Amino acid sequence: MSLVPRSFEEVAREIRGRKILVANRGIPARRIVRSIKEVFQAIPLITATDVDKTAPFTSGAQELLHLGENPRAYLDIDKIISMAKSRGVAAIHPGWGFASEDDSFPSKCAEAGMLFIGPTSEAMRLLGNKVQVRALAQKLGIPVVPGSEGAVSVEEARKVAREIGLPVMLKAEGGGGGRGIYEVFSEDQLADAFVKASTLAQASFGNPRLYVERLLTSVRHIEIQVITDKYGNVFAFDERDCTVQRNHQKLVEITPSPWPGMTEELRERLKGYARQLVSAVNYYSLCTVEFLVDGQGRPYLIEVNTRLQVEHGITECRYGIDLVEEQIAVAFGAKLRLCEENCGPQRHALQVRINCEDPQHGFAPNAGRITRYMSPGGPGVRVDSCVCGGYEFPPQYDSAASLLIAYGTQWDKVLGIMDRALGEYIVGGIKTTIPFHRQIIRHPRFRSGDYDTKFVANTPELLVYMDKESEAVRLSRLVAEISAHGYNPYIKLGEYRTREGKRMDPFRPSLPSIEPEYYDYPYPRGDRDAILDFVRDSGTVHFSDTTTRDITQSNSGNRFRLAEDRIIGPYLDNCGFFSLENGGGAHFHVAMLANMTYPFSEAREWNEFAPKTLKQLLIRSTNVLGYRPVPGNVMRRTGEMICEHYDVIRCFDFLNHIENMRPFAEVALNSRKNIWEPAISLSWADGFTVEHYLGVVQEIVGMNARILGCSAKEAEKKFILGLKDMAGVCPPVFMTELVSAIRKTHPDLVLHYHRHYTDGLFVPAVAAAAKAGAHILDTAIGASVRWYGQGEVLSTAAYIEELGLKTSLNKEMIRSAGFVLKQIMPYYDRYTAPYFQGIDYDAIEHGMPGGATSSSQEGALKQGYIHLLPYMLKFLAGIRKIVRYHDVTPGSQITWNTAFLAITGAYKRGGRRGVRRLLAVLEQVISKPEEALSATVRTERLKIYQDANDAFRDLLLGRFGRLPLGFPPDWVYESAFGPDYEDAIARRTEESPLALLQDVDVEKELADLEEHIGRAPTEEELLMYLSQPGDALNTIRFVGRYGDCNRLPLHVWFEGLKSGDEIMFKDSQGRHHVLSVKHVSRPDDHGMSLVSYTLDSESFSIQVKVAEALGRDDAGTEMADPGNPYQVGSPSGGDLWVMHVKPGDMVRKGEELFNISIMKQEKSVVSPVEGMVERVLKFADYQEDRKMVPVKEGELLVQLMPAPRKCPTCQTPVTREEYRFCPACGQKV
Repeated sequence: MSLVPRSFEEVAREIRGRKILVANRGIPARRIVRSIKEVFQAIPLITATDVDKTAPFTSGAQELLHLGENPRAYLDIDKIISMAKSRGVAAIHPGWGFASEDDSFPSKCAEAGMLFIGPTSEAMRLLGNKVQVRALAQKLGIPVVPGSEGAVSVEEARKVAREIGLPVMLKAEGGGGGRGIYEVFSEDQLADAFVKASTLAQASFGNPRLYVERLLTSVRHIEIQVITDKYGNVFAFDERDCTVQRNHQKLVEITPSPWPGMTEELRERLKGYARQLVSAVNYYSLCTVEFLVDGQGRPYLIEVNTRLQVEHGITECRYGIDLVEEQIAVAFGAKLRLCEENCGPQRHALQVRINCEDPQHGFAPNAGRITRYMSPGGPGVRVDSCVCGGYEFPPQYDSAASLLIAYGTQWDKVLGIMDRALGEYIVGGIKTTIPFHRQIIRHPRFRSGDYDTKFVANTPELLVYMDKESEAVRLSRLVAEISAHGYNPYIKLGEYRTREGKRMDPFRPSLPSIEPEYYDYPYPRGDRDAILDFVRDSGTVHFSDTTTRDITQSNSGNRFRLAEDRIIGPYLDNCGFFSLENGGGAHFHVAMLANMTYPFSEAREWNEFAPKTLKQLLIRSTNVLGYRPVPGNVMRRTGEMICEHYDVIRCFDFLNHIENMRPFAEVALNSRKNIWEPAISLSWADGFTVEHYLGVVQEIVGMNARILGCSAKEAEKKFILGLKDMAGVCPPVFMTELVSAIRKTHPDLVLHYHRHYTDGLFVPAVAAAAKAGAHILDTAIGASVRWYGQGEVLSTAAYIEELGLKTSLNKEMIRSAGFVLKQIMPYYDRYTAPYFQGIDYDAIEHGMPGGATSSSQEGALKQGYIHLLPYMLKFLAGIRKIVRYHDVTPGSQITWNTAFLAITGAYKRGGRRGVRRLLAVLEQVISKPEEALSATVRTERLKIYQDANDAFRDLLLGRFGRLPLGFPPDWVYESAFGPDYEDAIARRTEESPLALLQDVDVEKELADLEEHIGRAPTEEELLMYLSQPGDALNTIRFVGRYGDCNRLPLHVWFEGLKSGDEIMFKDSQGRHHVLSVKHVSRPDDHGMSLVSYTLDSESFSIQVKVAEALGRDDAGTEMADPGNPYQVGSPSGGDLWVMHVKPGDMVRKGEELFNISIMKQEKSVVSPVEGMVERVLKFADYQEDRKMVPVKEGELLVQLMPAPRKCPTCQTPVTREEYRFCPACGQKV
């Protein structure tokens, strides 16, 4: 060593103005450049490949050394040195990773006349090689982990494993950073793991040699940072605790260790070992000596890293120094400035590695555009990053985006700073480890310091979190998507407008004041019996409002949003209505399907902005809130949540099979708060007489009495009876007779009449019902009344009052509500109104209810059969007289599909003549007695139901419940079921579906849902999923992705914004935001439109796919179909380094097909199915030829085909269909 030490100041003057190259990229490049510039005032250069030449971390460099297109050029030492020499570079700093651990680097620099900022080649070989350093440590008496004495072959590794015992680790001789390590738990795994570890070691470090170590369990990873100069001066810093790891790669580093077992004696012991090692080889520069420490405090040396470490920053923060500055000065010959007297620990420090990875999907690397970047700051925070907003994070390199450090004088303070900093840190567009680190920082075991290297693996709750940007940012992205399309693709109305189409004016409603304190709601809400007594004894006609449920279902396709409910609800709450129908029916489904809202959360909010009036829900007996029967346990569980959020529970069954309502009746009647309203489905048709319906009433009263455990007379006082004419066909005379008869036989029943406007006779019909004694009528606010829903409230009340009846409505508030709705409805009329509109008196013939009248007929139009619509309606009118039930959901869908399929089927077979022939036969069947039908007609009538679907057949079998007027004639079964009709007749049942359906395994469904959404679902989400699985998942994902879309103005929801538009909106926390769209580009050749906008003055740009691409991608790459399990593509952009299969290979489900290196991490891709390899589109074998093959995300790599037949004798696959004998053994197949 030199005997003439030089001072730091002298060396600094020498370095000033000279060129220093950082042969690295990313975080280390930016970090080292800062130290080169600050004190030394030298000229920093950075190496850069094509991928990196415009990366944000290059901004600090004065010059770039362009390495070309090969992304692996950072490992090409000869090229780097040659280019550096030609640029007059004085010294090269290798950073960490890449060539920093290549022990030939220092000597090659020396040969070229340049300084290597690091140790000598010899020192690197002795300490950096894990086998060499083990030997040195044993010589010095430093404990090491039991293992092989040097690099081994597969057989030698197997022998060592047997000697020291499993489990063992295969470790790269020249590796570091936790890469190149494979854990082996059985001998069967060893050979395969050896090949992978050796290949990855060669790819990462240029050295394929491996050695074996025993795999220690329940240990901590502790390291000591050391710096030495060329004059024998050594300084060892306090330990860094790197115990929080994943697959041997560090995630969190801390100094000093918070582990209670880290004593001062152990600390000094480790620092002493570190000093011994560096002194033994005359080492100078920085290095890190790493140990595993077991629960008893016994340390074992595992490796020495002869370079600057990723986690060096926390040592700098603890001591208030710059290690890179010291390292550079030492390399140029400066005497080490640091000693025990002038360098002591001052703070605690904690570092988390912010990687572009998705922890919830196996820490999968996550390359792509960073759309938003806001770094944290403030006291006690340091950020070393290599990214910025708009940066396209590349897949070719490791996933490190930044190093976030918190430091302070106390451990608890540091934890608080880090928690705050992680909350401030925003990286948008790609997944990062930020939310995962929040989980770690908040976990009590981490905070206590009591954990080991298996902490992450053994603490699965760390991965249970929601990774979300702020709601405002997410909503702004939704606005951008809608703006790019020109329509909202999520409301399921098709492309209802173009981006250039005429727009509605911005939605800025004028809202009259509401003074709720001047209106007292007269109904004693919360007390069922008191409410019913009040209604029964009041002497007035009461009204329920259906504006926000049945009206919007019938006239706006249920698209009326919670956003507009929030506006109109407070007015409706003060109108004097008995109840507000605001949920249920198809609204429950479409709240998810198109409005992207949680239905029960919507109901909960209603009770906040409209707290006075009773809330009413409609349910469909066994179908609950869907379209198919569900088991009793689901009905009861749903009923409990319904009763929590609604007051009046109206339930109907389209067959009037009352037993189908029982589970809901049991839940509702057991509550003194909720009002149970079983409703009779009404029709105006033969057989559905007053006497028939009185029988249904008797069944309802009897069931309720049995549930309540009281007399029928007493039970009548405990519920409301609904009368539900959903087709709007019962004439005033019939309603007078029916209501009068019910009031006469059941005088204590409160009657609630619901009718649609379809036939145009709404007002006289409901007036007749009221005059006959109905207590409550369903109406709606005039501005919302159109065609198929209920009638208008004020005109109906006026007519009733002319008949001498009293009402008690707040008519002024109703007028205010109407004024508000006049400003809302034009937007819905324009975009959601039914195609067919107007009164349809013929509903008394075909019987289609409310909104189904329009939606079904519109379906015929869209499918190209509008010319057959008159025939379909005539067919409907006829078949209602054969199989008799009430055409309400799901019956209306069954009836319509039956007619549609019959008429289109007849048309396809015989044109219009075939259709007319079918209708002629139908007319004879319904107009003549059986004995008057000819043999020809009896044969031809079997064609009436020949095209019927399974739902109609299930109806005939009784799977929806008992048909109200009994089973139809046998010929109907012969028509629908064909030759097997007698078997169908034998299988008929009149039992409730509840008796046939087994209870759902709710725990299994809960587990399935949790797997789908990656977290524990709420009770509401579970019930949504049990009712409508697909739409529930879409809604849950939509809300997770965008937030509460009801925060957006109405015109923006339908149309988006155009360039130059600006809106203000409030998020769910009440914070105001300003969004301004700057530009919406036309679609490019890939069908992508770029939307540029600002949110609260911060700029954003996103690409939205609005059209199909004009062709394949630029390179003509064949992409895998994600919906086809036989096409296996690359899960991400990266490098294919080994393909395990070839065409003709048989593969099992779960068998490895190929391995990809993604951001320096190996990703095994397995077969999703059992089958045979049909094609392999790219091949690689890095171990054989040292070449990796670049692949794109989604690129098709392996095409499988279903597994062929196998020979029964030798099990050889018989791959050709024409083969009759096994090609291997000759066995006949």
